[in-house]
Amino acid sequence: MDIITRLSEFIPPDRMSIHPDELAVVSKDESTLEPVLPQAVVWPADADEISRIVIECRETQTPITTRGAGSALEGSTIPDVTGIVLDVSRLTDIIALYPDDLQVTVQPGIIYDDLNNKLKDEGLFFPPAPGGSGDIATVGGMVSTNASGIYSVKYGGTREYILQLEIVTGTGERMTVGSRAAKRSSGYNLVDLIVGSEGTLAIITAITLKLAGLPEARRQTAFKFADDISAAKAVSEMCRYGLDLAAVEFLDRALIHALNRLKDYGLEEVPCLFLEFHGPEAVLESNAELAESICTELGGAPLVLADGQRPWEIRHYATDAVKHLKPGHGIIRNDVAFPISRLPEMVKFCHEAAGEVGLTIHTFGHVGLGLLHALILARRENTEEWQAGLKLSDRIIRKTIELGGTISGEHGIGLGHKNLFELEHGPAVELMRKIKRQFDPDNILNPGKIFDL
Repeated sequence: MDIITRLSEFIPPDRMSIHPDELAVVSKDESTLEPVLPQAVVWPADADEISRIVIECRETQTPITTRGAGSALEGSTIPDVTGIVLDVSRLTDIIALYPDDLQVTVQPGIIYDDLNNKLKDEGLFFPPAPGGSGDIATVGGMVSTNASGIYSVKYGGTREYILQLEIVTGTGERMTVGSRAAKRSSGYNLVDLIVGSEGTLAIITAITLKLAGLPEARRQTAFKFADDISAAKAVSEMCRYGLDLAAVEFLDRALIHALNRLKDYGLEEVPCLFLEFHGPEAVLESNAELAESICTELGGAPLVLADGQRPWEIRHYATDAVKHLKPGHGIIRNDVAFPISRLPEMVKFCHEAAGEVGLTIHTFGHVGLGLLHALILARRENTEEWQAGLKLSDRIIRKTIELGGTISGEHGIGLGHKNLFELEHGPAVELMRKIKRQFDPDNILNPGKIFDL
């Protein structure tokens, strides 16, 4: 009996489809990697059903790719042609709220912005704030890639907020890892092992999050610079001085140009920093003054936005601006991360390397974490140009590793950067393979992602 027939015995027709149009939707994500049509897409009702689906898939050796919003950027949710997609986007409930403990338990399909809108009345929020995708990113997806965002410089990334996970392993076994205790020293930290594993170890069915209190006040400011290196140095200096930044985003000259083209913002086309501070008014004032002093010392000046313009709204459209700048061009992306002191060097390297091969590059990101997005534009149908873009991306990654950094600061490895995974991790990859086999002995959970068995 094939997997479609087996699943049809307990999953109703409105929660499973083999229709080509619906398969096309789940065949791709937001990466520029080629789509793959699976055998079927299934929308599970609960954890018990997910467990049964996994058992059936294991018996038939059918790969499972778990999917939320499909906003992954490195192909981690592109399915296997012989497999099924397990779409958890309908699992959107808040299971339990513990306001006195600053905690909430949610299903994996809940959207980041929707969750925070529901937490507002309690004066709480889940801080990581994925830049530009909070309105579509699911919490389960954020856990899967250990996502970060604009506020991660102050509050940390997703991993810092995961207390407990309910999971289904590759054998169909249900279990709970972690606890609701704020601090624990009990056994191996399996929670951190699941976070960032991109669906290769287990399927997440429930997530207990630690929350933060909404800040007393916020202040946003922006600065412009004559060149990219000065802006990057300003970030490094602010971090060195211990400035309490809630967010600091770097946008290079090329990105400001792209934003003007997309939205007609009328911004001066120079490198910029967008900053935000949280806390009592007196603290905001002192932090803002110190930030201005550091930026001015490095040749920066306050950037005055037009009435109605907000820094984070402008930042929200960064990727869209690059995407629409040159019709017919695709984006080759990376999200490298490195020690913060290396930021000026990395920005310079990216632009010089792109200039050497004649390609357009845009650099921006959550630079307070030492995390930089380097988006390269190239024409896919021009094989020589596309290959040059891929080689440029690999050069940037190799440089990052050379400087003590990592291939990915927030998007994960997926299919997009697995070619250089062993360069970063060396012999530890074999240990990861052994861990994968313990959770998923038949290699049915998102096979082929991150590394090959």
